[in-house]
Amino acid sequence: MSRYRDAFLFSALLSLLILFCGFVCRQPQNVALHSSDETIARHIAQLRSKEAGQKAAAAYWLGHHGIAAERAIPALVDLLGDATPIQVTRYRKPDAPDNNKTTVGEEAAAALVNIGKSSTDALIKTLITSPEAHARENAAWALGALHRRQMI
Repeated sequence: MSRYRDAFLFSALLSLLILFCGFVCRQPQNVALHSSDETIARHIAQLRSKEAGQKAAAAYWLGHHGIAAERAIPALVDLLGDATPIQVTRYRKPDAPDNNKTTVGEEAAAALVNIGKSSTDALIKTLITSPEAHARENAAWALGALHRRQMI
């Protein structure tokens, strides 16, 4: 009888421990999601910076967060016409294969491609209606890149 009681107590304690760990482990996930939302919002705000390098770095960061950065699409589309040259080595890893000069608009176009299919309508609208040649060029490039990735 003592063996059964010990086994029952052990299994009850183990069950409580598993249950407790399940609830404790879920809290950091919610905090991480909230923190990620704040970080995305902060980077979207940086897209409106006066400094070209800061705008490009924010666009690059948002592009690497894919669909999670979907809210940034309007702000990124606004940057497509920005032909300000930037040095990408200031915010990209030095060993990245594409360490050269680009423009803020090109970085925004690459971010829109990485965000994915949800940027298609905004890119088409820019291609059709923008008076800026650089914006239309970047929108056309981004649509082609999305097509090559078979996202549209």
